[in-house]
Amino acid sequence: MAGYGGTLAAARCLGRAGIPVTVAQDHAGQPTAWSRWTTRRVRCPDFRDSRRLIDWLLEFGSREPRHVLYPTCDDLAFLFARHAAELAKHFLLYQPPLETVLGLLDKRSLVAAATAAGLETPVTHTPRDEAALARIAREARFPLLIKPCTQIMFRTQNKGTRVQRPEDLVGAYRAFTRANTYLPPLLQERPDVVRPMVQEYFSEAEEDVYSVAGFVDRGGRLFAARASRKVLQQPRRVGVGVCFEDAPLEAAEAEGLAALCRQTGYFGVFEAEFIHAGGRRLLIDFNPRLYNQMGFDIARGLPLPLFVHAGARRDEQELERAVVAAQRGTNQGPTAWCHRFALGMMILPQRLSGRMSAGETRYWRRWLASHRGRTLDATFDREDLLPALMDAGVHVQRAVRNPRSFLRTIVMNR
Repeated sequence: MAGYGGTLAAARCLGRAGIPVTVAQDHAGQPTAWSRWTTRRVRCPDFRDSRRLIDWLLEFGSREPRHVLYPTCDDLAFLFARHAAELAKHFLLYQPPLETVLGLLDKRSLVAAATAAGLETPVTHTPRDEAALARIAREARFPLLIKPCTQIMFRTQNKGTRVQRPEDLVGAYRAFTRANTYLPPLLQERPDVVRPMVQEYFSEAEEDVYSVAGFVDRGGRLFAARASRKVLQQPRRVGVGVCFEDAPLEAAEAEGLAALCRQTGYFGVFEAEFIHAGGRRLLIDFNPRLYNQMGFDIARGLPLPLFVHAGARRDEQELERAVVAAQRGTNQGPTAWCHRFALGMMILPQRLSGRMSAGETRYWRRWLASHRGRTLDATFDREDLLPALMDAGVHVQRAVRNPRSFLRTIVMNR
């Protein structure tokens, strides 16, 4: 995942600590491969070709053992857990069991576990047939969101479809099920995942998501976290964060997440998302892995990759020292995180197309100005310039090669 923000943040964090970093990329030109903190670049198969990737990892690990290996996306979190026994022969892992990872990444089981841990979630339906779907259409409060149960091995990466009216639910559900399918490795573990879930929809999820990111150790004793607000995402309704602001860590959410980790047996890095609706904070997602805006939390005193490195090496003394130091720290540091190039590629086309008003354009310019000098960019770093250049090239190339997809995602999807 050398093109991913979490990978770049990890490489910079580890490299600055003097830890050698090997970056595996599935094609040339990915930003992290060009970081000054990357010690070595190697080529690997596409992570979506799971069997080839695992075979490649096992062959690489047998030649060069003792690398620390940690997931950067849902697919890799699933694959590393599924093949942990094989991978552990050659790599240092900090890896929870497969059932734990699946239980957190499958939103149906996440809802049950979160409720047991004292966290609230949106009302969620898991219809098993069209009769159940018809009951939901009659009884539920609209709008609703048709969502995949998980993003693991999901062919389209579609985040969900909003349904405004009861009479549209059955047709929209059928269309979503036909268009969005899973790869075989996941279906072998959870064949019932093919039926999407239906969840209460809140417009707050478009503009204001409360994110809690942190780390819990293998024994569930050490816990440290930071909080932020996702204020802009792409696509606008349900998507990847483009702008974040710092936020205070609320005790209720932190304690609930610590309880969720203990209850499910999870340990390692996590990022959880909440929406604030009707005076309640509702958990909508839990990511058991590195995450895109992780550099923001590293810069605010939470060096998550170093925790994983110490934990995988079984250096309990160093792990405790580092986590306790993070617990005692505060949110000093940058007050915002922004993928500036992605923001620019959102604003200009949406403004030209009329999808973004002049007032909204001014708002985002003022937002950037209000955090001037205190904003961490997703890729730009004065000490490490090449990744930002490569990232800009990737975005432009993607827009040129697939202009329809670019326009649909950037301009049409609000």
